[in-house]
Amino acid sequence: MGLFDELKGMADAVEKAASEHPDQVKAALAKLEGVIDDQTGGSHHDQIAQAAAKAEEYIDKNATPKP
Repeated sequence: MGLFDELKGMADAVEKAASEHPDQVKAALAKLEGVIDDQTGGSHHDQIAQAAAKAEEYIDKNATPKP
């Protein structure tokens, strides 16, 4: 199995988790956003916030509705 196949498998797992547990993934995303912002000293805050917002939009769009 090549690197591409491994990355594809990881991406599929992340997409599945995001669709099944959107609230948990959003919480993790918010934590990650803060950690990255701290690590960069806030110098890339706008780009980080924009990426997080797009990720949340994607999660909302692809979340599996709960019965």
